[in-house]
Amino acid sequence: MEQPEHQGIATTSNTSRAARKLSEHELEHLEDFHSPEWRQHSRHFLVLSSAGKPIYSRYGDEAQLSTLMSATQAIISTFADMSDPVRSISIGKHTVVFYTNGPLYLLAASDRGDPDDLLRGELQLLYSQIVSILTAAQLTKIFEQRSNFDLRQLLGGTQGIIDQFIDQLDTDFTFALGSLDTLWMRYRLRERIGKALLVARPKGLLYAMVVADMKLVTLLRPRKHSLHPADLHLLFSMATSNVFMTGEHWTPVCFPRFNDQGFLHVYIKYITSNVVLLLISADRDSFFAMNKYCEQICKDLASDDSLQRLDDAAAQRALRPYELGVGPGMLLQLYYKHKTLVQHFGTRFADSVDEAQQLRIINTYKRLRIYMTKGGQGPLRIVYYKSAANTVLAWQSSSFELFAAFAPKADVKSMIRTVNMVLEWIKSEEDHLFVINAPSY
Repeated sequence: MEQPEHQGIATTSNTSRAARKLSEHELEHLEDFHSPEWRQHSRHFLVLSSAGKPIYSRYGDEAQLSTLMSATQAIISTFADMSDPVRSISIGKHTVVFYTNGPLYLLAASDRGDPDDLLRGELQLLYSQIVSILTAAQLTKIFEQRSNFDLRQLLGGTQGIIDQFIDQLDTDFTFALGSLDTLWMRYRLRERIGKALLVARPKGLLYAMVVADMKLVTLLRPRKHSLHPADLHLLFSMATSNVFMTGEHWTPVCFPRFNDQGFLHVYIKYITSNVVLLLISADRDSFFAMNKYCEQICKDLASDDSLQRLDDAAAQRALRPYELGVGPGMLLQLYYKHKTLVQHFGTRFADSVDEAQQLRIINTYKRLRIYMTKGGQGPLRIVYYKSAANTVLAWQSSSFELFAAFAPKADVKSMIRTVNMVLEWIKSEEDHLFVINAPSY
């Protein structure tokens, strides 16, 4: 008698080539919201349509979270009908913040005590991220025609980019500062790269930017216009995705602060292993012109070894705290924002600060910044927060914002003295720290 084939049984010989190890990122999107894995995450971000259709979840499969999405839609709709749109609620140790914009409902939940204003600001940035992929005009049109449309059909392939952006919101102070991070490098080299951008500028070019790990090296822009830092954060974050690390790419991008109704087109190419060239044009057919321009820039920079020196500068890690003119001591990390330039730089953390402590310090920076700008007694100039692990100081003036972390035993007098020494050092190093005389046309 013929034996039936056991088609469901896998053997080493017939599966070794087909087997693929799932990444941690892929496993995160297989989590169910009833599972302990899903619940152990400190922060969650959800996006759904006003009809309750799931669109995005940072963790878990949106389809498996449909019950949670429906509950969220019901809560927001109920309060909207009462002309009292819900903004946040507390559930145990969780703060849940809602944000609505057009046909999209967005939710952030945190068990870390994040302020409402912080979470709401991050939801607004998440909305901008989605708009950068689709445009606000397209979003409105889609849901006017079909209120129950499944937007995941149009966001396919961008899950990883959105995930990365949300993770960066949590770990990078850049977004909360609202300014551009800049690469520390020699002024003459930065100037040399800027001049290369002026060579044979193609007619359709609007902006040219050289970026290293989300840090601005230099840019070429119209004389009377600049893109908003929030728009550039979206672009820089996208360019760090693995999708764009190899080859050259020509992709439509909506810049919400510039014009949320339409696309510009961006040429993306890593000209070294650490440096990406971003060329922005309003002409969707200018790919070949941008490609030729990129080749000319690379040839020009390679002619005197500037391209290699640029790559070397980009490969260097951020400055250590003790390199800011203060020597080894109690300074653990520092951020400085130049308000006029809308640029900032940050040091790396001291070696003694572990990853968990780094995240706590960044979160403290964010909270102090909100407290200083929205405190009940008006804007504050200097505040500090002391914990068992560290002491964090924040200082605002008309020209700068400064955030610094110190060892727990640091007192106010020593912190102020150290910060004043850093301010003197920054003044002497401005040309190397910031993009001051970027070329324009």
